[in-house]
Amino acid sequence: MNQVRTAPGTGVLRYGLSATGLVLLLGLATASLWISAFIYRPSPLSNPDPAAWSLPTARSVTIRSGTSDRLFGWWLAPPTATAPVVLLIHGRSANVSTRAPVAARLSADGFGVLLFDFRGYGRSTGRSTERSLTKDAEAAYDWIRAQGIEGRRIIVLGQSLGDAPAAQLSATRSVGALALVSPFTSLPSAMADRFPWAPVRLLPWPRNRFEVQASVRTLPIPVLLIVSRDDGLAPYSNSRRLAASARHPRWLELNRQRHDGLLTAVSRSGRLSQALWASLPSARSP
Repeated sequence: MNQVRTAPGTGVLRYGLSATGLVLLLGLATASLWISAFIYRPSPLSNPDPAAWSLPTARSVTIRSGTSDRLFGWWLAPPTATAPVVLLIHGRSANVSTRAPVAARLSADGFGVLLFDFRGYGRSTGRSTERSLTKDAEAAYDWIRAQGIEGRRIIVLGQSLGDAPAAQLSATRSVGALALVSPFTSLPSAMADRFPWAPVRLLPWPRNRFEVQASVRTLPIPVLLIVSRDDGLAPYSNSRRLAASARHPRWLELNRQRHDGLLTAVSRSGRLSQALWASLPSARSP
């Protein structure tokens, strides 16, 4: 009887490939659980004095969030009693100092600005979760309202991961407009577009979804989407789908800009301020 002989090591190779495939499938199936370790990249704030970051007119503020946590932020008061105020909600690996140039330009262009750090970022206490991001954004919004600022004068500006709490806040509070930098529909959907070869859409994803589209489609206010075809993280097609779901979308494209530099670039060019002023028809640009 003839016997079929396999090449030396073939069985080991097949076993190795099968084990590798199993590990990959297990990793994908549990992505919503372990991915949080890669979502949050908090960095400490070396100097809390805003003047050290070229914001001489700003003042430091402390905002209570939840039962015990305190958020650190910088407040640049609006120049007039009717000027709009931008609530700046940064992404996963920033703190207030990295967004200081954006705040400086917005202030110079006639806006009030509140920028703050999520729990665990900069000098804020606590630890961030998907739920706490939105709670922190709500606390920052409520702080602005406590300064006598009407909701219709507030523009919520989210960036990257901050898009989700920005959209969710805008769906539950009175705001004048919403602006999203590197926008996406949800984290699972964006990952599916970013990695089309992976069966992301078939997997359970109960946590860390960071839903944006579900909130955006309900908003009766202008929604400004700031994108770059060269973003590298937020898929352009995914941003387009988000725009299609908004009732009053506005589109601002600044290509040849990568994900981490898009907000700074669009701010420095002056196009961000122009688009924000245009999103509030009742406001007058200085």
